[in-house]
Amino acid sequence: MRPLGEITRLQIQRHSLTIGTGPARYFDPAALLVVDEMFLTPGGACAPAPDGSCVVDVHHAAHPFSRSRGENSLCFGFSRHYDTMRTRFGERFSFGCAAENIIIEGAAPRVTLEEVAPGIVIETGQDPITLTRVLAAPPCMPFAKYALCDPDASAEAIKSVLQFIDHGLRGFYCTFAGSKAATIRCGAKVFAI
Repeated sequence: MRPLGEITRLQIQRHSLTIGTGPARYFDPAALLVVDEMFLTPGGACAPAPDGSCVVDVHHAAHPFSRSRGENSLCFGFSRHYDTMRTRFGERFSFGCAAENIIIEGAAPRVTLEEVAPGIVIETGQDPITLTRVLAAPPCMPFAKYALCDPDASAEAIKSVLQFIDHGLRGFYCTFAGSKAATIRCGAKVFAI
């Protein structure tokens, strides 16, 4: 296994970040909730709430308005990818806005799909957690407009952004390989299989 870094941020997407319909759709990261720990289940991610309940990610199969398609139940990305995106889009492009559940702080400026396609392993101090079926998360038009900070961006500008943030720069979908819930926290070390 090859070290990728350690978890620096965990977040739950409480509901869709794409608002509206048709060409007027826009992206708003306000529904992201940064958490200290996260539970991974076969259906997706959730996190403990202050009242003892669980906040379920919108991509979890159990969310009442689930956006799960099976392959997108979890998403991870890399802090260095944000450095690359901020260089192009500016400092207003906030850390975590691409909505990955798990953000990994590592040394590599860019991690490719080929490097993580076999899966990743998260050390927990108990049984390691394996995330498999890794795919590059495709970017969407509302996210491209958000990156440009221009709701009326031209088709050419949007296409350029979509090509730039594709191939994993915006993050990677994956699936939890366990059969029972597992807990992860910031600081956990992550390895490519």
